[in-house]
Amino acid sequence: MLTRVAGVQVTPYSGAPGAWATVRIRGVANVTGNSQPLYVVDDVPVYNLDVTPENWSGTYGFSSGGNQYYRPTPTPFAPGSNPLLDLPVEDVASITVLKGAAATARYGMQGTNGVIRIVTRTGDTGSSLPQPLRVNYAGWAGVQQVRQRYDLLNARQYADLVNVTARNDGRPAPYPAAELATLGATDWQDQAFRTAGLQSHNLSVSGATTRTRYYAAADYLQQAGVLLNSGLSRYSLRTNVEQQLTARLSVGLKASGSQLDQRQPGFDPDAGPALTNLLLAPPATPARDSFGNLITADPLLPLREQYHAPRTRRLLAQLHAAYQLSPDLTLRVRGSHERAATDDDYHRPDNVGMGYRSTFQEASTTDVTSWVAAADLRYHRTLAENHALTADLSYLRQQYERELTNEQTSTLTGSGQAPVGTGTSRSTFMTRVKSVAAHSPTAQLGYTYRSRYEVQASLRTDFALGHDGFEGEYYWFPGAALRWHLDQEAFLQNATGLTQLTLEAGAGRTSSYFSPDRTTHLDAGLRLGLLGGRLTLDAAVYQRSTRQAQALLSVLVPGSGSPVFIPYALNMELLNRGMELTLGSTWQAGALVGTSTLALANNQNQVTDFRDDQGNPVPFASGLEKGHSISRFQVLAQNGTYSASSAQAGQRRFRDVNGDGRGDYSDSYYQGTGLPRYTLNFSQHLMLRRWQLDAQLDGLFGYQILNSTLVARDAPHGYTNSSTRALDYWTPDHQSTSIPRPAAANYQTINLPDAQDLASGNHVRLSQLSLSYEVLNTDTRKVSVWVGGQNLFVSGAYRGYDPNVSSGGAAPLRAGHDAGVYPVARVWQLGVRGQF
Repeated sequence: MLTRVAGVQVTPYSGAPGAWATVRIRGVANVTGNSQPLYVVDDVPVYNLDVTPENWSGTYGFSSGGNQYYRPTPTPFAPGSNPLLDLPVEDVASITVLKGAAATARYGMQGTNGVIRIVTRTGDTGSSLPQPLRVNYAGWAGVQQVRQRYDLLNARQYADLVNVTARNDGRPAPYPAAELATLGATDWQDQAFRTAGLQSHNLSVSGATTRTRYYAAADYLQQAGVLLNSGLSRYSLRTNVEQQLTARLSVGLKASGSQLDQRQPGFDPDAGPALTNLLLAPPATPARDSFGNLITADPLLPLREQYHAPRTRRLLAQLHAAYQLSPDLTLRVRGSHERAATDDDYHRPDNVGMGYRSTFQEASTTDVTSWVAAADLRYHRTLAENHALTADLSYLRQQYERELTNEQTSTLTGSGQAPVGTGTSRSTFMTRVKSVAAHSPTAQLGYTYRSRYEVQASLRTDFALGHDGFEGEYYWFPGAALRWHLDQEAFLQNATGLTQLTLEAGAGRTSSYFSPDRTTHLDAGLRLGLLGGRLTLDAAVYQRSTRQAQALLSVLVPGSGSPVFIPYALNMELLNRGMELTLGSTWQAGALVGTSTLALANNQNQVTDFRDDQGNPVPFASGLEKGHSISRFQVLAQNGTYSASSAQAGQRRFRDVNGDGRGDYSDSYYQGTGLPRYTLNFSQHLMLRRWQLDAQLDGLFGYQILNSTLVARDAPHGYTNSSTRALDYWTPDHQSTSIPRPAAANYQTINLPDAQDLASGNHVRLSQLSLSYEVLNTDTRKVSVWVGGQNLFVSGAYRGYDPNVSSGGAAPLRAGHDAGVYPVARVWQLGVRGQF
């Protein structure tokens, strides 16, 4: 649903059950930090202190293999699932995205990436009259399948290419002619992927008396992953109760608990390395490389017997009260407790050798607890019918504690004819962090004159206090907005069909949590309503300037053995500029009623200043360069292949960019961007008597993708399987190609891609389609059935699993990298909804 808001982009890390997703709102405000927005559920910040992939203790690399000097792209790793899975869709009443300058400034050091406010159901139907007990059920079941697979060589194509490679290198062909006719064949993707089932059930009761509103729900979700040995199950309970104790005092309780069990094949939760090995595996039986070596490794073994099995339990409880001191003045207080505990067991098959057996076990525990206390005093009064005043004084206190524990046990057992003895080694790692309390008082003022001219201003300060008193400096975050409601002006009172015309402008400042970065946000917009509200338009422009953006990079330093990467911090300034446009229409053609919404957005980001920690200008580092986008790709410029008359006949030829007379690694440069410049969303709702149709299209444009899996598969080298593109290789009779002559030496040159390896990410996706029929509709009973699907169609020529992927996580520097991780599935669903 988030992508229906102009300026919001959602990119999953992978398609694995429970995978995280990157949500970017109006661009990016850091280079290597976490770009996730702040989540606020029922006015309380939640889900923001989990061990996100960017904060976990390790980053694991993926590359196309071989060259130790090629810096791998970090693949974020987290022990638990996406915390938003704690919140079933049926329990959500509304979702609001706060992205404006003034609105995000109210959240201070937590608002720099935008804010997503979620309100859960309470049993309130909007009526002041008592409501009878209602029982609601929503359930569906479906199947899912991999939408697109890699186009790889079959057994005969592989064997022929291995033979050509061997002959080109002066070796005998590993596959004799007689064996070619009897080759066995295995489609490893077909062996690893499956059609998988999934189901969801939600049962809730709700109602209201003159003094009480209540909502209680139980939810179950089960998903078998499309990849072997993967899956997820979730159980959750929720209860929301609101009680009016007196005419002035009301209290409430909101509590939820969930348990989520996952199965993640391979070592990483996105199955990246395991899938890479699968795609490398020769499809022929017997399997040989171009040297004639027999390949016996089973690529399915890591998927079948190597896996993580995390279990996450989460508890969220909130108590709140409101007391009306006077008709114009209300005091609200609330407190919440959140705890998320993840226990992860890692399983790896035994290694058995000559006279020994080794086993490995790993167990980790992640425990995050947070406490939030808040109070606000709200005043609202209208004077002389023309002057509306609002004032709000609020206070927020937040504190958290995080504990990580990891234990690894290795056992070596001797056996057989040559025993090596028995031994066990155990290592334990534990870290515990308890934050000092973060305090955030905020003052807000608002004034509206004759419903025409509106001014809002806010000032928030964030600071930390510990047991020993003051622990740091105060962070100040001002915000302001101006609105002119022209539709209330006398000169437009007779404008036919005009229902709204508002001009607005805002400014605000935000930052990241106790970080030195500062983002100054400016925006201006227009809201227009015509034809009695049946046609609406929202347009906005914005600029976000960030100083001291989070940028922790690494530099390659020669060591006593292999070179190592040393982290270092940079002082960077970033600029994001963009435009947003949302068009909405409600229309009717006979009995057909429709609602159409089109959301378009553009974002341009660039580095505006670049200095080291001493304040000295830095011209270039890790693709970061003043005046250019954050996320760029390091490539070589291939200039075809060498001709048959050359001593390097058939090899890739690279352009001499630096003018040193050679075309090699030193001629690499940066180009493109992995951050989409344009986003599109189109949503359509149609209703014809008892029938309803809902469809959603999403599009991303203006960015590139670097797929490390395809970089390795497109080069014919005879060590592993290749893509079908490798068949377009160089021969004396076919020299007009960019694919080199098959040779084992090609394996050493696949680590740095050339510009042709950057794929366009432009695509349009049919994200959701559903058709429902209302079987029964009375005052007390409603029943409808529906059929639908998700991720049904994706346009474009991208050759990987999916063009909307973020193997580098939420860090903007690594946007656009695809490590060939767990694919996003196509889903078909059949469901029923009922109310009794």
